[in-house]
Amino acid sequence: MVKTFDEIDIIENDVERLIILRKRLEKSQYEFAKALGVSSSYLGQIENYKVPFTVQFKERINDYLKQEYDMNEQDLFSDL
Repeated sequence: MVKTFDEIDIIENDVERLIILRKRLEKSQYEFAKALGVSSSYLGQIENYKVPFTVQFKERINDYLKQEYDMNEQDLFSDL
């Protein structure tokens, strides 16, 4: 499981990294945008280089990944 956005270091371009992350998570643009709290059109604009990839957006992704990682970690130990 990817814990932070920067762990996808094979690609230096943040937009390409975003697309790879979304596909690894097996989420559509709509699903990922909803999970991040942004509109699907905004996410699409970022992925199509229409609007800039901001530090704030990167932080939003990292917050989402941390939350998902914490949830998955809890699932591992829920039967104990």
